[in-house]
Amino acid sequence: MEEGLAPPMKQLVSNAVLSREALNDRLNREELIVSPLLDREKQVGNGSIDISLGTKFITSQRSHITQIDPRDLGKENIRQFQKSRVVGFGHKFTLHPHNFVLGSTFEFIKMPLDLCGFVLSRSAYGRAGLLIATATYVHPGWQGCLTLELENLGEVPIILRPLTDIGQLVVMHSMELRDPKKPKTIPVGPAFTTLSKNTRWAKLDYLETFFR
Repeated sequence: MEEGLAPPMKQLVSNAVLSREALNDRLNREELIVSPLLDREKQVGNGSIDISLGTKFITSQRSHITQIDPRDLGKENIRQFQKSRVVGFGHKFTLHPHNFVLGSTFEFIKMPLDLCGFVLSRSAYGRAGLLIATATYVHPGWQGCLTLELENLGEVPIILRPLTDIGQLVVMHSMELRDPKKPKTIPVGPAFTTLSKNTRWAKLDYLETFFR
């Protein structure tokens, strides 16, 4: 190896997807927590862990609001067009065509500081028209129940049942965080949007005032 060149192994490992053996090892040592796993033998695979749908949802409802301004989405405004709902085990939630709902994982997830993850739709559900609307990024050190953005892209209603294996958590190595931020709250269900807390709004207000 030429002098001054870093060994390539570190770079390769830092972005690698974990094998089934590596995932089980991390789970056994409780460095990675995905709990409870109802059928661990089937849920843990090469590179990913199947995640299940929880019982809590946030649904949209008809409202007199004519438009949504993300800057004004405080708690009171949000509850004018979204509401929480709990669907018990053994019951079902009907997601109608072209509708959108927030759900959450049944499993509580805690990532170590050297791992990150992505939540993806399972292809079997995708072929039926169900989409996890965004590939949710799970930061190193994150903990809680993940919010799932679910959308029915098809033309017929889709029945959602708690505990169904609705998605998969792809786990990858990452550069270890040196100074991780501690979470203010640990979510145990779907979370309402926090767009109104975006610090960019104050800067935009200043620019709007400046250019008037």
